[in-house]
Amino acid sequence: MIDVGFPIIVAKQGESPRERGQHHGEQFRFAIKELVEIRTKLMCEKNAKLTKQTIEKLAFEQWKITSDYDRELLEELEGIRIGANLSVEEIVILNNYTDFRDIQVDDQGCSLVYANDGRNAVGGQTWDMHGSAKLYACCMEIVSSDGHQQLLFSVVGCVGMMGYNSDGLMIGINNINTDGARSGVLWPVVVRKMLQQSKISEARRVLQEAPVTSGHNYLIADAEYGEMWEVMPDLSEQVADSRQVISGQIFHTNHCLGLHAKQRELMLAQTSTTHVRYGLLEKKVKQVSNMEDLYNLLNDHENYPQAICSNFQTSSIDPSITCGGAVGDLRSGRVRMWRGDPLYDHHFVGHDFEIALRVT
Repeated sequence: MIDVGFPIIVAKQGESPRERGQHHGEQFRFAIKELVEIRTKLMCEKNAKLTKQTIEKLAFEQWKITSDYDRELLEELEGIRIGANLSVEEIVILNNYTDFRDIQVDDQGCSLVYANDGRNAVGGQTWDMHGSAKLYACCMEIVSSDGHQQLLFSVVGCVGMMGYNSDGLMIGINNINTDGARSGVLWPVVVRKMLQQSKISEARRVLQEAPVTSGHNYLIADAEYGEMWEVMPDLSEQVADSRQVISGQIFHTNHCLGLHAKQRELMLAQTSTTHVRYGLLEKKVKQVSNMEDLYNLLNDHENYPQAICSNFQTSSIDPSITCGGAVGDLRSGRVRMWRGDPLYDHHFVGHDFEIALRVT
């Protein structure tokens, strides 16, 4: 397997979306193709109903919906596809893997946290996914023509998984397993479109209008407050608001919290560690008052291997580990992203950033 070294992919200011994507695809072509092969194999192993013809049909449906949703971001995906010499179905699988599986026994999960004590406002998450993805993790830095900056955690070949922007906005995401999945927009495109916004209300509107494929929980946060939304086809339910919590701290793992969302949850597909991690966060989150506290929490190993930060492989079919994470101070613009586990993992790499927050 290729180890890309947790690179920082910096988009050149003035590049068109297609040029930006093509440079990305060309630079990491061999790693991207290797990751596509791994994800295609895993997806087909988990869902025997996915034939080549079915995959191709569903991929083109998702591609068309994404094109209608945001043509500019589709152009970036098209650039990656051309640069890495991928088919449409391959680039869709790479970017929409968890949704494409639709799916049954899912043991991947992330932990999301936002904390605001009136002095500091910080938000971050672990990124737990199939262990094969860790070596392909990367950071992305994108600056638009008007100087708007986005900083994202991702894997090569993908347009972004979560991140921060120069308006002090954070978008986080974790998986929930619900019914009703159908062809829709590629979820990384939704994340990117949300990060193009400058306010929570604008990002929320983008999320609520997105024709999503399957269930996710989203954290939308800034220096004032944060909120969590469990979103799936035909349902968008707010499940947390930091302004309604005395401590100003909210968190989520991978089971539904919303009254209506719970009725749509596929319990057999629920990750085996979600309630364990939720309990640990509930016990420890009150200790978080700044970015260092949050970083330490997301790298906490109590109850290891079933910990907030864990290399525990929960299933021979879909082994999930903490592949990395990100934390940010939403008032200063400081962000830290990392790959791997700082205690147990010789592949650990960390990067610190300073986003120049725009004054509005």
